[in-house]
Amino acid sequence: MKKLCLLILSSLLFTACQPQISIKAEGDDGATVFFSTGFSESTAKTLKSLTGADSSSPLFNKNDILQLLRAGGAENATANIPSQTEIAATGTIRKLSQNRLSQIGLIKSEKGTLTLTIGPRQIVSFYGMLNEDEKSYLDMIMIPALLGEKMSVAEYRELLSSMYGPSFADEIIKGKLTILLTSASGKKKVRQEVTLGDLLCADKEMAWTVRD
Repeated sequence: MKKLCLLILSSLLFTACQPQISIKAEGDDGATVFFSTGFSESTAKTLKSLTGADSSSPLFNKNDILQLLRAGGAENATANIPSQTEIAATGTIRKLSQNRLSQIGLIKSEKGTLTLTIGPRQIVSFYGMLNEDEKSYLDMIMIPALLGEKMSVAEYRELLSSMYGPSFADEIIKGKLTILLTSASGKKKVRQEVTLGDLLCADKEMAWTVRD
């Protein structure tokens, strides 16, 4: 479950190919989650160097992704590696209320209402669930909520740029996350884009809801 949380959170934070998280309610206590993301070649090179990964290998391994999804309680899990720097995966969680994704307030599906919430509390909760190796993966991008500091987008960009260069910083700050929520009947949808810099520097929760 810890690694599933890390994987989903990572999909929200890194982007070259525009990231997306799509969630469809499944009855009163379930949801099918799809997420995808990608890196530019330069950012992928930086990440591989920081994590000690083989520079010639893809950033993601399909079998590892499937194992992580299943370990996190996802059924019917599938994963696709479109390129050396991209990942797309999906899975269905049947008893969402018993899953940590719901318990930390990230995804909730009940009484015809599906809600996705992202904010400092969710990010900190994710972090607290990880082991030291997994924490180090998020430590390197110095998310304001994890530092316990409030930062403007400009201040956060300056911090990232000082560590990894302006192109890396801009890829994180200027990227946009597409959020798509679909009701259980499929008749109602909510679609919105949010700039990652605004999301990561927010000091309040951002929430999106769809109702049948």
